[in-house]
Amino acid sequence: MRMNARFLAVSGLLSLTLLAGCNVMDEVMGDTEQVDYKSTVRGDPLSLPPDLSSSQINPAYKPPGGYASANEYNKAVAQANRNAASGDSVLPETPGLKIQSSGANRWLEVSQEAGSVYPKLIDFWVDSGFTINRDNPKAGLIETDWAENRAKIPGNLLNRALGAIINMVEDSGERERFRTRLERSNGKTLVFISHERMVETPMDRDGTSFKWLPAKEDPGLNAAMLSRLMVFLGATKQQAEAQVRQTAAAAAAPTHPVVMADVAALPLQVGQSQAYTQVGAAINSAGFTVDNRDPQAGTYTVRYLDTDTGEKRQSSNFISRLWGDKGNLTPLPYTIAVTSEANQSVVTVRNEQGQADNSATARRILTVLAERM
Repeated sequence: MRMNARFLAVSGLLSLTLLAGCNVMDEVMGDTEQVDYKSTVRGDPLSLPPDLSSSQINPAYKPPGGYASANEYNKAVAQANRNAASGDSVLPETPGLKIQSSGANRWLEVSQEAGSVYPKLIDFWVDSGFTINRDNPKAGLIETDWAENRAKIPGNLLNRALGAIINMVEDSGERERFRTRLERSNGKTLVFISHERMVETPMDRDGTSFKWLPAKEDPGLNAAMLSRLMVFLGATKQQAEAQVRQTAAAAAAPTHPVVMADVAALPLQVGQSQAYTQVGAAINSAGFTVDNRDPQAGTYTVRYLDTDTGEKRQSSNFISRLWGDKGNLTPLPYTIAVTSEANQSVVTVRNEQGQADNSATARRILTVLAERM
């Protein structure tokens, strides 16, 4: 975290003194949230696509409670373990809203059609302090712009008292942007949330040179936002907390499936329908672009940039995009297929001829998915 050079000591101190009194009262009253996102992009007012009028967005949806931070979510993991030990695992049902999980991945199952859920999701992200960067209702995809979680700035009394002025001079040194993907499933809508992180990293010993570098995704933050979304859609904070506790124990120590040694295939010990949903959650977590999905055929068509290390080149492209350079590399399309075999499901990658692909690239794609299950 660095102090901004724009800070002018004399004029700043005069303003700070005037603002301190009001903000200290908020501190005493406890009206402080652990998530306070502020978009780094000041975009134009959100313009909806032609098939979604502004009247479809319900103004009754207000900023939620629920888990406000990954820290609160981690506390829920500990609470879940205590509940399991005591036998206290009763889960209050929330009509029409349920958090499902597979390993470390979670998604929200909503008993409404996607066309009804989509505009509410846009409203949720805007009210949460984000600017919408990508808005594609046909693909069921929403992507926010980069935003800073101001709650990560040390919450001492002085900083909170200074309020708006401190926003001008201190920076958390972290940015996140969230991707939300919708899937239709038997009249319901599955909502997947994932995010990318960037951390401002010192490049020299003196701390005078910094670069924004990719950081590891935090599954707890995804769960926290799902909980907030659940409250936003009508659940109580207590109901959302109970749902997250129910999935917390399984996520604390997930067992990842393993790609087979002799063939590029990923076996899953569940039925095809459940496996297809799990693969979709892993695809979303991996950040793959989905060109097409066919639940009947059990396939996803995604775009992937291969590297020798098995990691996407999205991170390098991402840094280039910060400087306006999109690079000359184009992700190639791959078909991920989920089929049923005996008492299990098998995930494979298919080539352009529709045949199983046993290349090193196919194995890397399956490995990326396995690590996110």
